[in-house]
Amino acid sequence: MLVPAIRGAHAMDLAGLHTAITRAVAAARAGTATPGDLTSGSFTLNNYGMLGVDGSAAIINHPEAAILGVGRMFPRPWVVDGAVVPRRITQLSLVFDHRVCDGDTAGGFLRAVADGIETPATVLTEP
Repeated sequence: MLVPAIRGAHAMDLAGLHTAITRAVAAARAGTATPGDLTSGSFTLNNYGMLGVDGSAAIINHPEAAILGVGRMFPRPWVVDGAVVPRRITQLSLVFDHRVCDGDTAGGFLRAVADGIETPATVLTEP
């Protein structure tokens, strides 16, 4: 599978990341992306939720180190402070190469992603 790669994403602010993603997706859809634009990624973000899928067992594409899948978000009963209340829930799946990082690092990353989804203001504010 080929996916558009965003180089230097870790150093971009939210607006810059949005611009880079928009350009990369447009080039891929138009067929103007180069092989280097489509094969140089180290991490994939897969939004299979937009297809109505809850979970997935993703496969890492060499030379990537990991893939994060995001399932559909939908209301489900959830226990909060001892009471069952409706909450919008999504399933996250992280598949990673154990030769690149260990489970503690991967688990911490996944927890940080979940925290960001639960309280988006913490990740949307610029430092």
